[in-house]
Amino acid sequence: MAIAGKIYRALLRFFEKYYGFFFAVGVLVLAFYCFRCLDVKYVDSWDEARHGVNAYEMIQNGDYIRHTYNYQVDDWNLKPSISYWAIVLGFRLFGYSVWGLRFFSALAYLLAGVLCALFAKRWSREASLLVLGFFCANERPLSAHLARAGDADSLYLLFFTVAVLAMFLVKKNHKYVYGCGLAFSLAFLTKSWHAGMIMAVGGIYLLGTGELRRFRKKEWAGFLLSVFAPLMLWFGWRFTRDGFFFLKSMIETDLLARTGSSNFEGHQFPFSFYYDTVFGDGGFIYHWQLLICTVGILGGLLWMWKKKAWNREVLEQGGGLLLWFLLPFLAFSAIGTKLIWYCYPCTVPLALGTAWLLGGLMRLPLTGEETTQEVDKAAAIGGKKKNFTTVVGITAAAVSVLLVGFYMKNAYFHVIRGAHGDPFLMFIEESADRDSAWAGGKAYIYVSGEDPADIGTWDQNMLFEAEISGDFHCEEGGIEAFLSENGRAVLYVDRLDYEQNMEKLQDVEILHENAGYLLLGK
Repeated sequence: MAIAGKIYRALLRFFEKYYGFFFAVGVLVLAFYCFRCLDVKYVDSWDEARHGVNAYEMIQNGDYIRHTYNYQVDDWNLKPSISYWAIVLGFRLFGYSVWGLRFFSALAYLLAGVLCALFAKRWSREASLLVLGFFCANERPLSAHLARAGDADSLYLLFFTVAVLAMFLVKKNHKYVYGCGLAFSLAFLTKSWHAGMIMAVGGIYLLGTGELRRFRKKEWAGFLLSVFAPLMLWFGWRFTRDGFFFLKSMIETDLLARTGSSNFEGHQFPFSFYYDTVFGDGGFIYHWQLLICTVGILGGLLWMWKKKAWNREVLEQGGGLLLWFLLPFLAFSAIGTKLIWYCYPCTVPLALGTAWLLGGLMRLPLTGEETTQEVDKAAAIGGKKKNFTTVVGITAAAVSVLLVGFYMKNAYFHVIRGAHGDPFLMFIEESADRDSAWAGGKAYIYVSGEDPADIGTWDQNMLFEAEISGDFHCEEGGIEAFLSENGRAVLYVDRLDYEQNMEKLQDVEILHENAGYLLLGK
C-alpha cells in the first residue's frame, strides 16, 4: 500500500502541476462533443424547426421583434426574442444552414461547462476537471432540445448557470448581484417564465445566508435596474407591434395554461415523471450522481455533527447546490405540463456536487499527508492515516474514471455517432439552390410527413429546410393546387406518388430527382 500511495500522490501532484494543460484538453473534448457532426441530425419538427423559421423570416421581413411562421404572425411559442436573435446571428455568420441554426446553442453549452469548471476549481483542481467530464457525459441535454438543437434551452441554461454562480459569489462582493440580475433578465428574455426558478433559488439562498438583509439601498437599486432595464427595452420594442397582446398571451398560455392542472397540449404526466425518465434511470449518469451526492451529504453532516465542527461555507455552498437542484425538480414535477427539457437545469448542480465530493476524496491523500506532517508526529498513527486516505483516494479516482468514461462513451455513440439525417430533408437541401431561377417562388408538397393523413401539407422541419435551401414560399394543397397554380412554382413529390400521377404531371419539368423523391417545376 505504501508504494501504491506514493505512486498515487505523485500522479495527483503531476495533475495539479499541469492543471492548465489538462483543463485545456478537457475544454477541447467538451467542444468536440458540442460541435462534432452538429449538422448531421435531422431538424426536429417542433421547437427547433419553428425557431429556425421564425429567425429566417425575421431576416427576410427585416423585423427583429415580431415572429412570423410561413410569413404569418406567429404567437405559437410565446417566448421573447433572444434565442431567435442568436439563430439570426448564426445564419449571418455561417449562412442559411443547420450548422447556423445550432451553433450558438452548442457554444452556450460549452460556455456553461467552462464556467462551472472554473467555479469548481475553488474546491479542487480534480473537481474542476471532473465537471468538464460530467458535461461530456450529460447525454440527455446533448441528445435532444439543448446543447445540439436550435432552440431556446441551451441559452437559457447558460443564463441560469451564470445567475446562480454569481449568486454564490455575492457574499464575496455584493456587485455580483448585478450580474445575477442581468443573467435572470436575459434568461427571461430567452425562456420566459421558466426564469422564475432563478429568482426562487437566488431569493431563498440569499435570505437563508442572511446576505439579503445586508444590501444597501444603492445595491438594491442597481439590482433592480439590472433586472428591469433589459425587460423594459424589449417590451417597449414589442409594444410597438401589437401593444399588450403578446404579453397577455404569454401570461394566459405560457404561464397559466402550461402550469395549470389541465392536460394542456397533451403533456401531463405523473409527479414522478422526471425521476422515472431521467434521474432514476440507470441508463444515464444522473442515477449515480444522485446516489453519490446523497451519500456525501449524509456523510458530511454526520461527520460535522460528531466533530461539532460546522463549516458555514461548506453548508452554504452545499445548501445552494441542493436548492439549485431541488426547487426546479419539485416545481416542474408539480405543474401540469411536463417536458423532459424542463429538468435540464437540474443536471448542472448535480454535476457540480458530484465533482466537489469525488474531487475532495481523490485528493484526500495529499490533505492527509499535510495533516500528518503538521499535526500528527506519531509514525504509526500517521501510517494508518496514509493507508486509509490512499484507499479512499484511489477508490474515488477509480469511480470517477469509470463513471465519466462509461457515460462519455454512451453519449458519444448515442449522440454523435448515432446522429442521422432524414432522407426527404436531405433531398430538399440537395435539390434547392437559392441562386436558381426557381428560388423565392411558391413551393408545394406531396410527401407524407408525421401524419400521413395530412399529405399535401408542410411539416415544420420540411418548411424550414425549404425556406433556408430555396427561399421558397410554402403553399398547401399538394398536386392539385400545384397544377392549378398560374405562376411559376415547384412541387416536391414522393416517387411512388409521382408514378401514380404521371399522366397529370407529364407536362411539368423534372428539376431534380433521386431514388425516393422528385422536385418538379412549372
